[in-house]
Amino acid sequence: MNTTEFYKKLPDHVKSFFDRQYEDSYRLLDASRHPETGLYADGWMAYGENPEQKCSIAATGVGLIGLCVADTEGWDEQAAEKVIITLSAALGKIDNCQPARDEKTRFFAHFVDMETGENLRSEISTIDTSLLVAGALFAGQHFKKTVPQINVMANELLNEIDWSIVVADIDTGSINMVVKDGEGIMPLPAYNEYVLVAHLAMLGQPENPDIQNLWNQNFSEESISELPQVHYRDIPVLTDTNGAEGANSFLSSFVHQFPFYLVPEYTKSEVYREFYENACAADRLKWKEHNDVPSYVWGYGAGPNDGLHGGYHADQINNSPGDVASAYIVAGFLPVYPAGIYDLYALYQLHLPYDTYENPEDKEDERKLRESYRYGLHRYSWWHLEGPEKKYPTKVTLIDWSSMLYGLTAFKRGTSFFTDRLTNKANQQTIE
Repeated sequence: MNTTEFYKKLPDHVKSFFDRQYEDSYRLLDASRHPETGLYADGWMAYGENPEQKCSIAATGVGLIGLCVADTEGWDEQAAEKVIITLSAALGKIDNCQPARDEKTRFFAHFVDMETGENLRSEISTIDTSLLVAGALFAGQHFKKTVPQINVMANELLNEIDWSIVVADIDTGSINMVVKDGEGIMPLPAYNEYVLVAHLAMLGQPENPDIQNLWNQNFSEESISELPQVHYRDIPVLTDTNGAEGANSFLSSFVHQFPFYLVPEYTKSEVYREFYENACAADRLKWKEHNDVPSYVWGYGAGPNDGLHGGYHADQINNSPGDVASAYIVAGFLPVYPAGIYDLYALYQLHLPYDTYENPEDKEDERKLRESYRYGLHRYSWWHLEGPEKKYPTKVTLIDWSSMLYGLTAFKRGTSFFTDRLTNKANQQTIE
């Protein structure tokens, strides 16, 4: 049974939960959007003003995809207008808002001021720029027939970037993370979320032989099985080349999810899908090593631990300080593990009924839970949910929250919702 049929056959009480969490996956994004510039905040804050002043360029790409989902579901009649405002800001076409970019290559700074676009002491980032451009192209295809201007703007954004500098080492698939003074620096080895960078480089400069070779030798479907792997029990899981044989070489589950949703060749690939299923199975099985944790608690994701345990961390097998679980990782794996919707429902019903929770004996606890999970399930610590000292997270980062939006959308609409919108047909460039 495909997930769209799975969705239709959900029991009414589970479907009601799904529909609420699905719409809230967009509402959190909308609450994090600047109304004048259309830029999106790095995160949504449970306490304090939203949106926060710090814009994340990556989160802005997520916001653009969120607007396409909202348009499809009828949640936002102004979705197309909001996309135009966001792309206008990204292209520097809004007065007094010029998002910081490298002057030569036109890659964006990771964090900028929500109103002015000023660089907030952050690096010029290839992956964050790629996440923005992916969102723009997604919106361009979604609104291509109804608002063709959006597709024109999206391709303008794609084509004004010099993608050639992302290539660090063709033989190893190494991609530069950072741009400094017009040059790519800080190479990162394959495999990781930077597959998206290579994919967009192919779209932006398909005639560049180095970009072609980088993709064909390392990231094409024929090469996926040759990427580094590490085993959890007897399950092969893709990893990077750093310590591929070591116990700490597993990657956070979001690394597997971003290419699955944002690189159409990977979404369609049976080879990648098998590795994706493996990553899901390994994540779930590792959590079972905790004898006092129920089976519905799992999800090694990245995110802030504000209010829970230390600072921001990308949790992974064998490296998860505080054992914080991420519900949005469960959502992200729904296309290959649709039963995960029942895991989310159990977490909601038994522990985090964010819309109905009452605690007459401790109204402060009631207030904190409702505020922390206003837009639904995200990060949590099992021991702080059931232990004597209850703790709740106080921030949700939008880029990490994206797995919730993408997974729930694919569960209801199918993965074709992504592949249909991630082919840059305007330039007739498709990686097939």
